[in-house]
Amino acid sequence: MVDRLEHREGLRRRLTRGLGATALGPVVTALIQLGSVPILLHAWGASKYGDWLILSAIPSYLTLSDLGLGDASGSDMAMRLGAGDRDGALQTFQSSWVFVTAVSVAIMLLALPIVGWIPWQTWLKLSSISSRQAAEIISLLGAHIVVSQQDGIAESGFRSDGHFATGMFWITMLRLTEAVASTIVALLGGNLLAVAITYLIVRFVGTIGYISLLRHVSPWIHYGIRHARLKAIKLMAAPALGFMALPVGSAMSLQGLTLVIGARLGPLAVVSFSTLRTLSRLNLQLIGVIKNALWPELSRAFGAGDISLVRRLHRRACQASLALSASGGLFLWIFGPLIYRLWIGHNVSFNAACFHILLLVVLTNSLWDTSSVIPISMNGHSRIAANYVGASAFSLILAWVLVGPFGLVGAAVALLATDGWMTGLVLRTALWQAQDTPKNFAVALLSIPNFALQPTPKIGQGELPDLQ
Repeated sequence: MVDRLEHREGLRRRLTRGLGATALGPVVTALIQLGSVPILLHAWGASKYGDWLILSAIPSYLTLSDLGLGDASGSDMAMRLGAGDRDGALQTFQSSWVFVTAVSVAIMLLALPIVGWIPWQTWLKLSSISSRQAAEIISLLGAHIVVSQQDGIAESGFRSDGHFATGMFWITMLRLTEAVASTIVALLGGNLLAVAITYLIVRFVGTIGYISLLRHVSPWIHYGIRHARLKAIKLMAAPALGFMALPVGSAMSLQGLTLVIGARLGPLAVVSFSTLRTLSRLNLQLIGVIKNALWPELSRAFGAGDISLVRRLHRRACQASLALSASGGLFLWIFGPLIYRLWIGHNVSFNAACFHILLLVVLTNSLWDTSSVIPISMNGHSRIAANYVGASAFSLILAWVLVGPFGLVGAAVALLATDGWMTGLVLRTALWQAQDTPKNFAVALLSIPNFALQPTPKIGQGELPDLQ
């Protein structure tokens, strides 16, 4: 009984620390977005800032070069540790690191000559830089992503070994540091190239420190090729492809839509839509806190066979996410125009219709994004990821058609269609994997949560005290 009580307290302590560290992420994201946007608009002007948004969207596709192994290895390691298999977890870590490093560097080297050949200025209607300068910026931002992928592999080690909060805190500090340093460079007169160089330098130095920290807190997780096995990569192939597909869908939904708007309406429209979407998604950052904090605990619970805990955590997570998205959306619906004016000023006009639809996008997104942590935590998300890619691709086609007659409102409607489809699919999948029913889930979703400790069950009952 003492061991079970310690297990329960350990779970709650990790959840509390994880929620705290993850909650810092959206705060930093808000500081970066709300702080850097008006500064960069002031330093560069709307046209040059629009060029930066377009160029920075292109290298995001290089994130696919990790083939999803960073996230897949994190879930796999956590499940193995939950089952007491440390040797298997180390094998997964080293196998993923070797493969991701080799593939990402190779793709980067192959992409460099292609990037230098493309007439970016003509294709993207860039207003302030030449195609050669655009190629240099894209190459530097691509190198930044390759270095960042090393952070993703290291983060899987933090997450799987109970140090999720530590890893999340320091990677968030690294994001803040590079954003502040780059914004200062721009404010001091630095051009787009100087800012791109700053991002790369800060990320490189920070990544070295991040990896050193992992070796300190988890000495058994060490880099090398001794434990790397091709069979480990093969076992993670399906979930890794699923994780690779998720950023594809996200890139289509975010950066891809940016490129569509830029090609159809120009850089100024990109700035307008980007700032509106940023403001509408501030609430979504809080919802991501819940999902990311639960991820390692759910993986560990699946590894230990504790489906009852999985089910209870899922219900409470969805309940909190829905409440946050609804209340936050209502607040932004009322006060969003005022906040936008104080934030952006009169440099960019406020499109109320587009903003209201984007708030509905956030509401529907909260319903499926939180539930997606169930299949993600057990590496059973491949079907969902494939559907997300298809839905996102359709949204780009729909946006291309609708942007012509309806402007930015058409782009927002395309996003809403994607999230509506994903809500139904993900909820059905998550309930099945958590061995829950729609009726019981709905009742739990509408109930008043009680997080007080329940009596410890007798030894042999096979589940932790209820968190309801």
